[in-house]
Amino acid sequence: MDHLRLYLQGDDSTAERLREVLVREGFHLVDPREPAPASARIMVELEASSPRDTARRIEDLERSVLELRNLDVAKSQFLTNVSHELRTPLTAIVTYGEILRDGLLGEIAPRQREAIESMIGSCRQLLGMIEEILTYARTNAPAIDIRPADLPLDEVVETVREMNASLLERKSLRFGCELADRLPHACADRDKVAHVLGNLIGNAIKFTPEGGWVQVRATAAGQPGWLQVEVADSGIGIDREHHELIFREFAQVDASRSRVHHGTGLGLSIARRFVELHGGRIWVESRLGEGSRFFFTLPSMEADGAPAAATDPGA
Repeated sequence: MDHLRLYLQGDDSTAERLREVLVREGFHLVDPREPAPASARIMVELEASSPRDTARRIEDLERSVLELRNLDVAKSQFLTNVSHELRTPLTAIVTYGEILRDGLLGEIAPRQREAIESMIGSCRQLLGMIEEILTYARTNAPAIDIRPADLPLDEVVETVREMNASLLERKSLRFGCELADRLPHACADRDKVAHVLGNLIGNAIKFTPEGGWVQVRATAAGQPGWLQVEVADSGIGIDREHHELIFREFAQVDASRSRVHHGTGLGLSIARRFVELHGGRIWVESRLGEGSRFFFTLPSMEADGAPAAATDPGA
């Protein structure tokens, strides 16, 4: 969800009423003395000539907030319902396609096998998009379950690399992982960090031509108790004017029907949501034609308030 900054001129009671409205509707309020998040995009200035005018404007704002909240809930529910309805028949198509491909219903010709493989691949691509939409709908839930724990980053990187091994081999891409010496473990949710790394590494593979490289690095961040993870590639790069656009929901740098690279435009939006749930941030440094470097930060086990590592009761 976009960040909303309000500039209000009025007495303390009016400001407190507005705060109650926004908190009730699920908005996260930031102390005005704190700097605005890098992702803030919507600025609303509310001015009024009299207390009565201010009250009326707040009532209008409350109605607008309620309408937007209801629309957001309806959108998420619609995406969830449609995605579930599409996933079932697509899964059946993949299953029957694999039965045909493996010759369980009789021998097939080589050209028929190629056509079936193409059909299965396209269905799996659609299933991946549907799963991304479902993940997006879940991230918009009022409360997201996040379970920080002692997390060795090298294990997560290796898991994601194994998941993408066939794609790396198909494009002859070199993959490297470099972790700083004596790097502390992250204090983070394994599944959500794996999702973030999976998205960033998957994008690096997708947008890097054959024979290129993908590199993952992890170091201690400038702030004590924090780690910085970088996913770099030698791909096509991103124009500076699109650095913020790519993190928006359903956004595509190339939105034309003839675009080469397809997707839902939700991956980086979900990644940012998961990183921000850990209190971190995510950003990109890139120039068109010069590759990309994506960074995100996570708390380490040395951070204040980090939970103690879970111990196996059977140990």
